[in-house]
Amino acid sequence: MTAVHRRMLVALCAALALVFATGANAAIVTSHDDQGRQITFDVRAPNVDTEWYASVLRASAHANEISDVTIRIVPESQIPGLCGGEDASACYTGRSGPPTIMIAAGKSKILEDTLLHEYGHHLDTYWRVSGVPELNGTPVWWAARGMAALLAQHQVAFDYSLGWSHGIGEIFAEDYSYIHTGDRYAIKWLSPPDAALKAALFAELGTPTEPLPFAPEVPTVLNRRGTLVPRDRFSIPFSLLGTGRRVTLAATISKPKRKGIRARAQLVCDGHVVVSRNFEKGRSKRAFDIHNLGPADCDVRLVSNTGVSLGYTLRLTLAVEGTT
Repeated sequence: MTAVHRRMLVALCAALALVFATGANAAIVTSHDDQGRQITFDVRAPNVDTEWYASVLRASAHANEISDVTIRIVPESQIPGLCGGEDASACYTGRSGPPTIMIAAGKSKILEDTLLHEYGHHLDTYWRVSGVPELNGTPVWWAARGMAALLAQHQVAFDYSLGWSHGIGEIFAEDYSYIHTGDRYAIKWLSPPDAALKAALFAELGTPTEPLPFAPEVPTVLNRRGTLVPRDRFSIPFSLLGTGRRVTLAATISKPKRKGIRARAQLVCDGHVVVSRNFEKGRSKRAFDIHNLGPADCDVRLVSNTGVSLGYTLRLTLAVEGTT
């Protein structure tokens, strides 16, 4: 297929993608990379520009394995249920089922980072490092990162026994994303890939032939709704990966006429309570807007102080200062 024909095919797929994605609650949409390999999307959210996601993957280091994964695009509020945790922003299922990337609908730098991270997991499952259990990255990466030595020193593990950031598969996926974006890097104890590692990985995986598409720096908005059982706590963990971060919460609790403190909303970063707001009689809504945070590991907590169940709705917004 000539380059001209490939571009015409991509343009046609882009037009069809928007039509199908906006016209139904679920649709299978396909695009292609520059070599004609098929990229498959399972669209389960409205108004999705699948071609933007395809452009991110098209501009990434990949090979034939790109045709063996389905990218399922869903509303952000469905990600925790699909991926098994309130701290999940996306997930990959190729180790336990058909290769599928679950990711939220939208278009932003954080989604670009997230999609590439999850594709790193997919790529990891297709590469083998001789004599090393999965997940293990790629042979060049394993050697260049000194993973054998880190494993012997008990700094990393093949599972999450040492924590998410010490999981070998997560380090590889984060490195894979970073060599493309040079942006956020969530492994705090390890330096991000330098120029030498980036060059080595592109030599191994294939150097992208086009730049990543435009991705705006927009706030991440998390909407959660549920029931807080007596004396229980609901938490949304997240990381602020740089300075100048802004955290905004709008929360509503049921039982507005109940006397005393029914619940409290807190922002906790690196083990310290940054702000706390009580829900009392007449106060069914509380909010806070905190500036100039990060880097830090944080969570927003909703804590019950009563013996009855409380319904809640939360809207958490995470932003870089100056982007809202």
